[in-house]
Amino acid sequence: MADYKFWLTKIEDGIFWLYLNNPDKKNAFDLKVVNELDQILEEEIKQNLNLIRVLVCTTSMDDIFTVGLDIKWLVTLDESKAKDMTRKLQKIFGKFESISIPVIMAIKGLNLTAGFELMLCADIIIAADNARFGQVETKWGMTPAAGATQRLIRLVGPLKARDIIYTSRIIDAQEALKMGLVNEVVPLMELENRAKEMARMMIQNSGRAIALCKRLIQEGIYNNEMGFQMEGEAFHELFTSGEPKEKLKAFLEKK
Repeated sequence: MADYKFWLTKIEDGIFWLYLNNPDKKNAFDLKVVNELDQILEEEIKQNLNLIRVLVCTTSMDDIFTVGLDIKWLVTLDESKAKDMTRKLQKIFGKFESISIPVIMAIKGLNLTAGFELMLCADIIIAADNARFGQVETKWGMTPAAGATQRLIRLVGPLKARDIIYTSRIIDAQEALKMGLVNEVVPLMELENRAKEMARMMIQNSGRAIALCKRLIQEGIYNNEMGFQMEGEAFHELFTSGEPKEKLKAFLEKK
């Protein structure tokens, strides 16, 4: 198994453990982080599905899953490349979502924007009691870029999705549980053990049957490819207006 700059990986008893590991930047996402995720999906997981039955995605940090897209990277992003960036995010996140094995997200600490959107691609979401969630792009004059406008409504319904996206507020683990955003909340120290326990329950069952059920469930709630395309175009339109960079630069200068 290869070494990666932004992710840690291991296979244990049929479970592929994937840890976001970029602590110097508080696990912030940029295209390098996402491209490495794509490489892991293609080279480590898809080529070893005879060994891997469940994917568990979490973080090496106890207090942060991710702060979201890297602001310092965003303010240097050429406006002409914004649409390509959203397409890349959506393509790789879609690949993460459609992989044939069950995907469990085990969320610790703060989880914003791109990490929140990656979480929405999972089959099961378990939150530690210190988890906090936010889709905060409207605060910076942007729309979500990696599928939140399409996926969030399918988990929590349009009313709650509007609340989360329009207000850019941060919600805690208990509120997330109440609105149906996560399956369950457990103490921080029990998070990985609970993910392992759930994964082992799945492993006892037919992998082929689960793969078919996953595909059928996704067919039942999808697909509106036009919605994803429109989300990317909306992000590009707002990003090229200049407002997001002004807000983000002001925030960085204030810090």
